[in-house]
Amino acid sequence: MRSTGPGSSLTLHGLGHSARGRRWRFMVIGPTGVGKTSLLAALEYRDGLEATKTQMIDYSGWGIDTPGEYSELGHLRRALTTVVVDADVLVVAQLATSERSVFPPNYFLMFNQETIGVVTQVDLPGADVARATGLLREVGVTGSIFPVSVMTGAGISELRELLQGQIESSKE
Repeated sequence: MRSTGPGSSLTLHGLGHSARGRRWRFMVIGPTGVGKTSLLAALEYRDGLEATKTQMIDYSGWGIDTPGEYSELGHLRRALTTVVVDADVLVVAQLATSERSVFPPNYFLMFNQETIGVVTQVDLPGADVARATGLLREVGVTGSIFPVSVMTGAGISELRELLQGQIESSKE
């Protein structure tokens, strides 16, 4: 794997392939405003990009970015269940200051992919990582949970290392 660091751009297209013979990918899922696009930019070392509202499912980066409405609105959630087949790992984002999840209990248990959780915006006043972690567990996130802040960089490198490790293990 090529060396990466702050100021460089991380694109891992073609570096790993899943058992299904296609490029290894993860998908970020969560409500509007949780910071999915900003998280992807931080994971890819993309600096200085102003986050914009994601309008459609975006396959352009290392991970698959999804609009928050697809998580929030039941009639759009079926689009997520269709796109999930393109991902090897599901990264479920939960805002650290939110008192509830947009997903029903055990929602992610219906998928075969590994699910990891990300508690976002842990640097905000009123952030409650324990509550957010509990909400992620309630909706069926069974893997590791990472508290992160895109603003401070907290937790980003640990999450990046886990995802890169997934790529490496998929090559074996």
